[in-house]
Amino acid sequence: MFGRVVEQHQDESFSGIENARLYAKSAEKSKMRYRAFLHNLAALNIQGRYLEIGAGPGVLTSEVSKRQASVEITALEISQDMTNVGREYVAEKGLEGKIEFVVGDAEDEALIKTLGKFNLVYCTYTLHHWANPESAILNLVQMVADGGILYLYDLKRVWWLHWVPIHNGFFNSIRAAYLPTEMKRMLDKPGFEDFEIKNEFPFMQSIIIRV
Repeated sequence: MFGRVVEQHQDESFSGIENARLYAKSAEKSKMRYRAFLHNLAALNIQGRYLEIGAGPGVLTSEVSKRQASVEITALEISQDMTNVGREYVAEKGLEGKIEFVVGDAEDEALIKTLGKFNLVYCTYTLHHWANPESAILNLVQMVADGGILYLYDLKRVWWLHWVPIHNGFFNSIRAAYLPTEMKRMLDKPGFEDFEIKNEFPFMQSIIIRV
């Protein structure tokens, strides 16, 4: 069986303000990777308060804000440099009144409890980086208001990559990602009753947990 392979640098730590700015430019050029996520988000049609986990420099945050004009978004990001660049980025887009950045970790239960409840909590390409995903998911579910949704959008591990002799950030992230069957077992443990796991072309997956 092709198990997860997590590289030592898999925490994706970007130090330095200039590196964070370069990452923002790169993310802006690769918005297509969010196409399925944004399509599904529009179909869910959730209003109210949003919480984005692992918001980085705010590229996706800004895109969501433009498409969901009536929502307020809290953008949680573990890197102070990314947060600083994110504030610059959303200000350039004229969205600073709708997006609030907070420095912190999704696995920090004490911090999570201070942020309140949200109608939608979401993260993209972050799940496979968490050291303890079960704990992080339980923390995040606590933040979802009644009738709300936790939406995890991430890569999906594929078997043939174990024989591809390429080792860059993207391919290493796919090798570290979870299979849909692994996600189902993870969500079955705490007894979640209303969730769906959907394959997204070519190697992504949507995990939607309804509260």
